[in-house]
Amino acid sequence: MFKKIVCAIDGSQHALRAAEVASGLAVALDAELVFLTVTKRLEVNDAIRRYMEMEHLTGEPQYVLDEMTERFLTDAQQLARDRGVSGAKTLVRVGSPARTIVAEARRLGADLVVMGRRGHGDIEGVLLGSVSHKVASLSDCTVMTVT
Repeated sequence: MFKKIVCAIDGSQHALRAAEVASGLAVALDAELVFLTVTKRLEVNDAIRRYMEMEHLTGEPQYVLDEMTERFLTDAQQLARDRGVSGAKTLVRVGSPARTIVAEARRLGADLVVMGRRGHGDIEGVLLGSVSHKVASLSDCTVMTVT
């Protein structure tokens, strides 16, 4: 039935539930599981740069986002291991969440995308529709949204 599952996660509670469901399906169906998160490039304005200089902070603010991303991917992998999934992979991409999820699912040859019904979206989601709705509309494979 489903041999390759892509689970889109963003650190939200709905995404955690999606990771649980995707892990259970991967075990039950002996399917490959890939956790995917899509981040946006962090744009740092001049005020933040000046503040960083005044406080003698070095590096790029992107590291905070990268650290959070790493944490929830690690948590998803641990959850999958706890449920009996061996070898779940992780991917991080930068871009528009819905289009990037669909493109990666295609590229990977996924036959199922599992994702939370709601995530850590911004006002764009309220005005233009949720990421899960867009993925379901654009995807070539089955999309399961988890509440």
